[in-house]
Amino acid sequence: MKREVGEKLRDWLIRVRHMRGYSQADMAEKLGISEPYYSMIENGHRQKALSLPMAVKLSEELNISMRDIIRMEVESRQN
Repeated sequence: MKREVGEKLRDWLIRVRHMRGYSQADMAEKLGISEPYYSMIENGHRQKALSLPMAVKLSEELNISMRDIIRMEVESRQN
């Protein structure tokens, strides 16, 4: 899954979450974190560099390969 041109940091995460039909509350529950903390991850205020455990959980819950998550994270920092 390629990040769209003009997307900001973690817009890819918001887009994929919406594609899967999950709310922020759904994702927070699936990841075992609070909804405010998950919101901060999407906004780039927390986990500015995704930790490996968080990336693995996102990969599993959103059915995205780790390779794609890493690529989207790297691309988000290059723009």
